[in-house]
Amino acid sequence: MLSKLNGIILGHIPYSENSIILKCYTDALGMQSYMVNSIKGKKSAIKPSQLMPLTLVELEVSFKQGKGLQRIKELKVAPMLNELHFKIEKSAIAMFMAELLGKCLREEQQTDKDLFDFLTASIQILDLTQTAIANFPMVFMYQLSKYLGFYPKPNFSIETPNFSLMEGLYVAKSNFGSDHIEMPMSEKLFNLGQINYQEMGKLSLTSQERRQLLTYFTRYYQLHVMLFGDLKSPAVLHEVLNT
Repeated sequence: MLSKLNGIILGHIPYSENSIILKCYTDALGMQSYMVNSIKGKKSAIKPSQLMPLTLVELEVSFKQGKGLQRIKELKVAPMLNELHFKIEKSAIAMFMAELLGKCLREEQQTDKDLFDFLTASIQILDLTQTAIANFPMVFMYQLSKYLGFYPKPNFSIETPNFSLMEGLYVAKSNFGSDHIEMPMSEKLFNLGQINYQEMGKLSLTSQERRQLLTYFTRYYQLHVMLFGDLKSPAVLHEVLNT
């Protein structure tokens, strides 16, 4: 059965000398793996330049229920992104986002239109934003957690100033050892949750504070996403963004 889908390229792995397995999050089928043959050939219908992380695509696929690797009949980049893969700061963030999503989204999960719409909007906002984007990764991680089911409870107060990474809320005192955030970083985490992409430049953070928040968020995801593991891309992100 042929299906027409919208998708987000998350990455690919080599399968043979001239073939790859493409990872793509789709609007109608969720996370999917596709076999792409003859990727390096001059006559190949699908080019490597179309498969960069976070590329937005329209797909026509041959879908067979219960079959692991599906086949792509046609792939079209749409909408086109202008800067995401050509400006080093944005491409570093794109690499980070793709790695994060690859660890959070599973092929056995059900489709989620709201999540798909959030991701496509986030990608296009990053592509179009002309102001400072250093806070974008933290805002993205914070907002993504809402769709994954562990959005931080915004109950920060004088009485509950410490954020428990295990419980996902602010507490008077954490019983989880190092898995909590104390003042003043806990307040900065709370402030991060009060802004959107358009307001991210208003949050004043030093490079060290951004590093700390990203480290805390990574640990937060490790505690709430099964088999999350470690992220490799933050090292590149810190170097490129000087965060």
